[in-house]
Amino acid sequence: MSNGLQPSTGFYLLVRAAANESSIAACPLTHQVRMICKLKNIEPLIMPFNIQKKSKEFLEVNSTGKVPVLVHQVNPDEALVLDDPLLIAKYLEELFPNPPIRSKSKDAITAGSNIFQKFCALVKNQDEAKDPGLKTALLKKIEELDSVLLSTNGAFMEGDSLRLSDCSLLSQLLLVRVAAKELKGLDIPARFRGVWGYIHAGEKHAVFRDTCPSVELIKEHWSRDFAVPMLEGYERKL
Repeated sequence: MSNGLQPSTGFYLLVRAAANESSIAACPLTHQVRMICKLKNIEPLIMPFNIQKKSKEFLEVNSTGKVPVLVHQVNPDEALVLDDPLLIAKYLEELFPNPPIRSKSKDAITAGSNIFQKFCALVKNQDEAKDPGLKTALLKKIEELDSVLLSTNGAFMEGDSLRLSDCSLLSQLLLVRVAAKELKGLDIPARFRGVWGYIHAGEKHAVFRDTCPSVELIKEHWSRDFAVPMLEGYERKL
């Protein structure tokens, strides 16, 4: 292929659709998996669908009903279905070992722990009196991340190359920057130099930039009650 991508025939990515049912919703797991695929130089056929209207055909493919789902049609009679970002990353790491994306650093694996949960608690909250405490809790986690990032060598968690830990962390920080600001007026303080340097490094990377949902889609997704899931296991990394 002229763009240097691995042949992607047989790869399908089923994802949550935005309100118009044709765009890709601003789901952090979808963003993470799309980054993983890009890092592995594959381009699956992306199929957005309304998660509130799971078809019989979809449930036959993936009985858990979870998204995103990567389907690899290995041959006409065999298809592998993976509905967990960790399993997707492991499978693609085995299938396409180069470039490696496995996170080896303990700090990288645990960095940003609970940021997504604190973010969800804030944007889901409907009692304004609780907002200050929820903002403080989220900022405390971001401050802890800032300390880790200031001690790293390179633009990302494990050097100058994106890895699985970055796919998870950058997608979370994007939501904090956009949705927490737009919906709750929370800004990431400029004093967190490590966090901002990391964010800017991600913005410059084609893998992040080419898979990043728009501000409009993020605002739409996180302002709808049904679209604010507490994603169990989101912090898990390869």
